[in-house]
Amino acid sequence: MKKDIKEVLDKVSSGTASAEEETMARLWLHQLHQNEEAGLSENELNEVSDEMWASLEKNRKQSSPRTGKLWPYIAAAASVVLVVGIGLYFFKTPSADPIKAPQQYSNDVPAGSNKAYLTLASGKKILLTSATNGMLAEEGGVKITKTADGQLVYTIADEGKKSTGKYNRIETPIGGQYELQLPDGTRVWLNAASSLKYPASFYALKQRSVELIGEAYFEVAKDKTKPFLVKSKGQEVEVLGTHFDVNAYPDEQSIKTTLMEGSVKLNGQLTLKPGEQSVLSDGKFNVKEVNAIDAADWKNGEFVFNNEPLTSIMKKVARWYGVEIVYTNDLGKVPTFSGSVSRSENISSVLNMLAETSNVRFAIAGKQIRVATK
Repeated sequence: MKKDIKEVLDKVSSGTASAEEETMARLWLHQLHQNEEAGLSENELNEVSDEMWASLEKNRKQSSPRTGKLWPYIAAAASVVLVVGIGLYFFKTPSADPIKAPQQYSNDVPAGSNKAYLTLASGKKILLTSATNGMLAEEGGVKITKTADGQLVYTIADEGKKSTGKYNRIETPIGGQYELQLPDGTRVWLNAASSLKYPASFYALKQRSVELIGEAYFEVAKDKTKPFLVKSKGQEVEVLGTHFDVNAYPDEQSIKTTLMEGSVKLNGQLTLKPGEQSVLSDGKFNVKEVNAIDAADWKNGEFVFNNEPLTSIMKKVARWYGVEIVYTNDLGKVPTFSGSVSRSENISSVLNMLAETSNVRFAIAGKQIRVATK
């Protein structure tokens, strides 16, 4: 299906364009910028735009509802016109400026990795990054094992033993993340600068209760006799078996809980449905529909931003890369960005893509990122 580029640009200008049409317009404008010195005619540029649109449409039809995001469309179109590499292309909302040359930095900072500390009920602290694979400890009738792929697994060794009062804590530092499997089979992914406190065994307990600081993604094992509770600052999530993400960092102004499947009850009063996100701020809940998959972008190895303010993005960057963010002047109206990029990239790649389409510039000085506007 062909789209007249003038019609698409009119829709973008009036704010009625679809996500695909916005992508189409940005790619076409970028191609125009790249080829204006080559003297391509309007017809020739429209031929290029038709190829872009055909590629976007083909990719959209082949994508499942879980993966049909905006940025795969960009990647598909880019493969036709060779404009934006592999699709790691950012644009500023609501408008995009011509592409700038990548910034040069005095040094670079690598991405975070799997690392965490485990504190046993005895008080013994284990650095999981360097711990040997295999059984790490046994307490309360539970074996604690580190698998070959770096996951922490709890398995019941003796159901006859009671572990009331015995708690473990796993903590990820800034620049770390970790995955663990609790004694009941619940899987937890812990984001950077986060911690989870939990019983060494749920066997003798009436409920499965854990305490979270920071962010974690849960795939809760079903057990109708023992509800699963996630407690964080001012919020308690109750579930029987479901998948959800809780973002409860101390330096954030709100707690965000996003449900992927099943159902959860918040503070005994509010029930979420799949695809909904609750935002708890000043003791009040606000519920909205979201792309739930994007809320777990970090678990899937990505940064995904949907009209997200630069200040919010830089908090995520600081936690994952272990850097300090310094704003050297007033940002004025804080720009917002949409797009995605792999969390395995060095920080320079992330900063360059943010800088490409805005008047925001970055400098790296050791572990300090200086942010300024022109």
